[in-house]
Amino acid sequence: MAQSVFVKKEEKIASVVSSLPADFSDSQFLDAFIEKYPKEWARVQNVYMDHELRTKPGKSHPMPEPNKYLISALKTWKKKIGS
Repeated sequence: MAQSVFVKKEEKIASVVSSLPADFSDSQFLDAFIEKYPKEWARVQNVYMDHELRTKPGKSHPMPEPNKYLISALKTWKKKIGS
C-alpha cells in the first residue's frame, strides 16, 4: 500500500469537508484545507518539489501538482464514503 504524503489524510479531508457548505467547489476545498492544515499543505508541496528535483529531465514522476493532488485525494475520499 502506498504511503500517504501526510498522516491521517482521510480524517483531515473529512474535517475540511464538514466545515464547508454542501455544494462546495474544488477551490473552496483547497482554500479551506490550506487554511486549516498549512503544515500538511507545505508537506504536499515539499514532496512534489522533491519528486521534481529527483526526476531526470524529460522524464515524469507519478505525483500530480499539489492542487491536483489534493483534489484527487478529495475525489478518492468521496468515492470511499459513497457520496
